[in-house]
Amino acid sequence: MAIGKDSVETLIKEYPFLNYIKEDKSHYRRAKDAGYNDPNDIFLIGDSGGFLLDINEDDYFYHTYLLTEAADFYRKNKKYTFFKEDSIPHRQFRKREEYRRKHGFDAPCFMRHGVLCNLHISGAMYNYLNYTMIEQLDTSTIIHTKRGSTGKKKYDFPLFIDAQFWTFAIMEFAELNGFHLIIDKTRRGGFSYIMASDSANRINLSPKKVEIHVAADKKYLTATGGLTDFTINNLRFYETKTPFVRGIISNNKENFRLGFKLPNGTESPKSWGSALFSVSAMNNPDCAIGKDAVNVKVEELSTMDNFDDFMSVTEPAMRTGAYVTGNLFCWGTATSGNMQVFEQNFYSPAAYHFMPFENVWDKDSRNEVCGYFKPYCWGLQGQIGDQFAMDTDGNSNLEIGLRIAYQERKNKKDTAKTFSEYINYLGQYALMPSESFSSTTENMFTSEELLDWEEKLRTDNSYKFYTDGWLFEDPTDSRKVIFKPNARIQAEGGKLNVDYWDWIQGVPIKSYENHHGCVRVWFAPMQTQYVENNKIKKGVPIGLYSASYDPVGVDKAEGEITNKHSHNSIKIWMNPHPLNNFKPKLVAAYYGRPETLEQADRVFYNLCRWYNCVGTAGVEVNRGETVSNFTKWHALKYLMKDPVEIWDTSIKAKVAATYGVNMGDTKRKFDGLQFLREMLYSVIGKDELGRDVKFFQCIYDYQSILELKKWNSIGNFDRVSEMIIYALQWRQRNVNAAKEMAHRKKVKDLAASGNLIMERSWF
Repeated sequence: MAIGKDSVETLIKEYPFLNYIKEDKSHYRRAKDAGYNDPNDIFLIGDSGGFLLDINEDDYFYHTYLLTEAADFYRKNKKYTFFKEDSIPHRQFRKREEYRRKHGFDAPCFMRHGVLCNLHISGAMYNYLNYTMIEQLDTSTIIHTKRGSTGKKKYDFPLFIDAQFWTFAIMEFAELNGFHLIIDKTRRGGFSYIMASDSANRINLSPKKVEIHVAADKKYLTATGGLTDFTINNLRFYETKTPFVRGIISNNKENFRLGFKLPNGTESPKSWGSALFSVSAMNNPDCAIGKDAVNVKVEELSTMDNFDDFMSVTEPAMRTGAYVTGNLFCWGTATSGNMQVFEQNFYSPAAYHFMPFENVWDKDSRNEVCGYFKPYCWGLQGQIGDQFAMDTDGNSNLEIGLRIAYQERKNKKDTAKTFSEYINYLGQYALMPSESFSSTTENMFTSEELLDWEEKLRTDNSYKFYTDGWLFEDPTDSRKVIFKPNARIQAEGGKLNVDYWDWIQGVPIKSYENHHGCVRVWFAPMQTQYVENNKIKKGVPIGLYSASYDPVGVDKAEGEITNKHSHNSIKIWMNPHPLNNFKPKLVAAYYGRPETLEQADRVFYNLCRWYNCVGTAGVEVNRGETVSNFTKWHALKYLMKDPVEIWDTSIKAKVAATYGVNMGDTKRKFDGLQFLREMLYSVIGKDELGRDVKFFQCIYDYQSILELKKWNSIGNFDRVSEMIIYALQWRQRNVNAAKEMAHRKKVKDLAASGNLIMERSWF
């Protein structure tokens, strides 16, 4: 959440992950009872079908120094053993440690309900704690001032941290059960160190094995501080400081190999032969194919625009028949890349066999599954006064972590040069996945006001006054349409996803949602008496409503549509009018994808008829077949013509234009975005407290506001593209109004002509 009206106490009270930890979990099935391989019995299955971490409020890690005996010995003696190299005790020590690095280690380090229990840490975590050197905070150098706290870093073995314990446990569970992992992480979580340590451990432990690191750009891997750079440092540490010497046959960072050569220069048949490959997926989605890797790790997922193409060829290569033979771990933090691709896969983990978790991190999302998320406040080093966010045994105090995060956000908001800089900060130090996937580019639509409106629409039930349903031709009069709510269709015997459909909630659409979608109505058409052609009529006045429509380009059957595909977006707007005190608002919407273009156009046609959008129905015509369908239906009267005047104000209104709006030109698209922003932030009135009301506050469609919040220049945002069409109408009205004002006579001209009303004779 952004820092606004809510207090830190509200944040703590409503924080989903903390509430999950505090809740009673006795009713959940245990993963092992559901047939999963969970030897340590630490995973549950939620009501959503996703996995849950068995974390309870009174859980407590205890005497975790018992897990780092080897590291403590090295720290004290600058070596791991005093045994003579290759002696029997030395060999025994080496075998023992290799076993622990592979299978894990147990120690009495866990308290539950006041009972001391054995704690199992995975082999990867044992290796990380005892054989990995990292840069970390030197607590002895911490200095507290009024402006904050400072400290220096040191090169040392990692601390035991509860959040990292769970990361390693998840990695182990995924491997045991044939899952891949997609992880949304925050800064300062140690993920690069964790994943690098895991890669080094695998390569050093097992001969003739291959690990592959993948990124959009190799700089994320091989540059100083990159994933591969960390891994190679770990491998060199084994060679120089441990009993696990394998030899290095190639120092090439892109093709790093363990082993040794014979005097003749060829590799020995007894050479270790394990390797680390680092490859770029840019323009090469099959970069990890053909190398028979036991593990593939993808760094900075948010920068991989072709991630879906990469997964389509890589995931099958990690299987032999029905058997998973290798695991794929991918992760990322909010960056300036295309977060939409990352987001779609994170919230639809089943698509590529990623381990699904019940979403205990986002608000009101317990019925949904997602990838794994590590929040910033969990495993955070810091303090407020004498209260620490993490104790010496690695136990997190989430409440203190949230207070630190809140204060940091407040400080960042006060010092950020732009609002987008502040949003970018929230994404990188997120408390919820939804924060991660807010746009981190220079989002021209986002503002604190818009975020507040998004929060209000999401949480305040008073704004949920819509009715979902469908439009049908009136059986008694084919010239008319009627709206039937879903509840009525169901009561008449209609079947879900056959005769009626639910509103699409996800942005982007979730994997379990039906792509068809429904019509949502906030305000039905206003029926009133009006004058037209000197005749009094009753019904919906022409010009009171406008429509905007962004259609898809090709037909697709239901089974072919994924959450990556575009969807049709339609809105009906009430224009400024004397009947509404000149206050516009969104009145109805449709978002979805029927199997054919004609079916989608029919939805648009019926909405135009119901709201009498004669001449005010705008549709983008760069794709689809709307104009031809409206021609066939003898309905061209509804379609707005291309507003050529707004592209060039010198053009007169009488110039003929084609039906629909052509947005194919790059400049037009840019101008359209500018017009949309101008419209959204136009002041349309005052609230009860006298504060300005902006246009976007008359948009009650939560999904549209959320899309504006997430918008970036490279993603697929159907609702934003559709709203541009109405923004063009808005702009055209302003252009026409300016022209009208220019032709009106000024007051002084009227006075000069003797036409000023106050100076006329009474008789």
